[in-house]
Amino acid sequence: MVNAIPYYQLDKRATTFGPCPEGSLPILTVTLQPDPPVPGQNCTVTATGTIDSGINPGATLVAVALDGAHNVISSLASVDICSSGVTCPTTSLSVTTTFPVDASLPATYSISIVVIDENKAFVGCSYGAITG
Repeated sequence: MVNAIPYYQLDKRATTFGPCPEGSLPILTVTLQPDPPVPGQNCTVTATGTIDSGINPGATLVAVALDGAHNVISSLASVDICSSGVTCPTTSLSVTTTFPVDASLPATYSISIVVIDENKAFVGCSYGAITG
């Protein structure tokens, strides 16, 4: 008789997004596809939420990859919110965008998804850790 251990595929866990370490900004609901992102491939991010201070023309959604010290190691995406199907002004955010994932990203990093208003102030943010 041969001893065998059944082989089970280990699925990586979905990225959990929460508040950004920078402060008390409104938290965005964020989904990634694929999750976790695959370096060298495209990733689609959807961000939704309520921005009480308002989203006006000139507001952008920015996605960046960060190292363990919260230094930006890759700018992933920058989207003009009001040109992406959102009617502005509004307080309701729902943006989907696809971006290439830098092939040189390390196995472990974080993603920060930030809404920046027309005056360059951060008005919404979510932060998730990618562990490889």
